[in-house]
This record gives sequence, structure tokens and C-alpha cells, in this order.
Amino acid sequence: MKSLKFLLFAFMLPAPLFAQRTVQMHTLWIRPQVHVVFSGYTISFTIKDIDKALTLLSETGDTTYGTSCGLDTSKDYNIELYPGTKMEYLNKLEPILQKGIGAFLLSAGHAYIKDKKHKIVRAVIMDIQPVKPGIDDAYMLFFDPRNNNMLFSGKMATDMYNKDLGIN
Repeated sequence: MKSLKFLLFAFMLPAPLFAQRTVQMHTLWIRPQVHVVFSGYTISFTIKDIDKALTLLSETGDTTYGTSCGLDTSKDYNIELYPGTKMEYLNKLEPILQKGIGAFLLSAGHAYIKDKKHKIVRAVIMDIQPVKPGIDDAYMLFFDPRNNNMLFSGKMATDMYNKDLGIN
């Protein structure tokens, strides 16, 4: 009887951890222009990756943000985001990154991340929260595997999960 309980417990244990996986960050061949400060981490994206992700998002039927961010590639853009998505955004780039495509780019490994001590984070742990029926967005959390600190939280359309940027 004890071994049967242990066996059942062993099968149930990995279930909550199934939504987590480690994502390796790719080398960005273009200098990142958009820098997001989130909980002390700096997450940098290229405008080319942002525009490609917006195009993929619009292909899923979500036309909220358009197909291009309209940013000048010769400038740098610094923004600060906070945990959670219920806040006042100061410019139109903030909701695009936190509610639109930031989680997608991180899940695809297309980001350059530095911690508080300016050390490069080469991999992140992605945790997808359970999706409720009738909701088209998945809430995602990203953690630094070295210390389990959250480095980003945001939403991603569930239709975007298997999309490929094709930029490698």
C-alpha cells in the first residue's frame, strides 16, 4: 500500500512542473535597440525581431498593435516595466512588449539579458501559467536559473506559442 501511494505521488509530482522549460538565448547579430528594465534586469531586443513578432501576431488575427512598431533603428529606446500587467503605461511601446510580444521573443530566445551586476544571462526558465478556458492569452513568467529571480512577466497569445521567427 505504501509503495502504491509513493508511485501515485511520483506520477503527480511532475505535473505542475510540466509548464516550465529552460530557454537558451540566441546570439543577436544586430545590436539591440530596445532596452527594457524589469526587476533590475535589462532585457534588450532588436527592432527587426519586434517587427517580425508583430507581423506573426497580426497573422493570428490580433491587430491591436499593428504589423510594425515604427521605431527608428538608429536610436536606442529605454523603457521600464513592472511585474504584473495592470498598470498605467507611459508610451505605446510598453504594452506592446508586456502584453504583446515580449514573452514571445523571450520564449524564442531572441533577447540579450543582463542582470543587476551586468552579467549576461544566457538561459532563462520559462513558466507558462495555466490558460483558462475562453482566454486567448497565456501569462508567462521568466526566471534567472542562477538565483530564481523573476526577470520578466508578460502575456503571449496562445496562437503564437508554436510560431517561428525564422531569423536565426
